Amino acid sequence: KWGQLTESKSQLTVLKLPDEDGSSRVMAPVGVVNNLGVTEVIQSARFFDDKAFVVTFRRTDPLYAIDLSDPEKPFRAAELKITGFSSYLHPADGGNKLLAIGSEADETTGRVTGLKITVFDVSDLSEPKAIQNLVINDPWASSEASRDHHSFRFLEGPQLLLIPMSTRNEKEGGPFDGFKVYRIPLTADTDERITEYLGVSMVEDSRMFSRGGWCWYDAYLPPRSMVFSGNAMFIKSHGVVSYDLNTLERRWYTNLDANRSDEDVCYDYWM
Repeated sequence: KWGQLTESKSQLTVLKLPDEDGSSRVMAPVGVVNNLGVTEVIQSARFFDDKAFVVTFRRTDPLYAIDLSDPEKPFRAAELKITGFSSYLHPADGGNKLLAIGSEADETTGRVTGLKITVFDVSDLSEPKAIQNLVINDPWASSEASRDHHSFRFLEGPQLLLIPMSTRNEKEGGPFDGFKVYRIPLTADTDERITEYLGVSMVEDSRMFSRGGWCWYDAYLPPRSMVFSGNAMFIKSHGVVSYDLNTLERRWYTNLDANRSDEDVCYDYWM
């Protein structure tokens, strides 16, 4: 029988691995933290050192900080409520900060209103704080980094975040499909805010839909970024481009469709 669960809830469970002698193959639960996000759904989780962070969401975003220093007695150390939710959490500053990618949302309806980048100070597990945030006010804005951590790259030295991004809102500069590089200060100093450092379009000559209409196919490279000696290489869709992160000059671009005919609408798989 179909129905709606009005009191959904989540939990974190600590399991003990089986003994190395092979006498048992059962992972036994030894600790649990119950009632995380009652009526909400887990959006992301991150474990490192002896702590865990869990994000749930329905209309607001509780960030739960969980102390795992005693695996048999884990406990919820704190809960921070903010609007929107975080889909990916990345530790920075030796684990004292969390860099999050997610969505902003209306706190009344839960409707997504844009893409959100947040820095949390988690140096005090009992009192996490959101110290930096940037919202791209476009409900259609998206980043593969929020669901594929291979698309996420943070350079802690220069404090640069490299993520793929797509937007449609004219107020945010018009349609865009490529990569954005942001400078991410890991501080609560109000004189330093998250700012865009570089925008890299991966669509040549606005030809996003110019090959004879709509066509769904698998000739699409997943977005990735690499950095070598200060030069960033961005891979997405049908192109690869390199930029100097110091001068912001484009070094080269390779169009992987260069030898294709304009008569081709759907291509075979990229190998």
